[in-house]
Amino acid sequence: MMFHKAFFVAPIFFLLAACSSPGPMQMQPGPINTPAFEPIALDLVKDESHKILFKEQYVTMYENDTRESLLGGTFFITENGAYLAYWNTQTFQYSITYKIQANEITKISDHTVVRKYLPNSDLVVITDKDNRDIGFGINKRNAAKYSLEKIMTRNQ
Repeated sequence: MMFHKAFFVAPIFFLLAACSSPGPMQMQPGPINTPAFEPIALDLVKDESHKILFKEQYVTMYENDTRESLLGGTFFITENGAYLAYWNTQTFQYSITYKIQANEITKISDHTVVRKYLPNSDLVVITDKDNRDIGFGINKRNAAKYSLEKIMTRNQ
């Protein structure tokens, strides 16, 4: 008889535990892995794009081999630009910290930041018309480079 009670109580316990875990809106990367991400991101950037070509969370930005922030943001590429944004778990909004329009990109390259004590960082580097190089620590580098090159050549 005791086994039957435990059999019915256990699923209720797991259901309640699952409901108490934070959802994507309360997590640092925000809703990147939900269907809501694309309309939110496109409305944020307002660059006349209709879709997101690439996205990755926990991406760090580097300028002159110096990491710009301790926390990684959400890096995404639209049909007309590339962006790095941070999700605010209090306001449930992204704020853009880096943006570049496709027609401002002059070169896409790779670079490795060599460190003495920490692991090296492999970056995708975007060079703009002002010859400024901004690197991004992206795990799916080839996919990001392909998307950047695609929008760069289409918008020149």
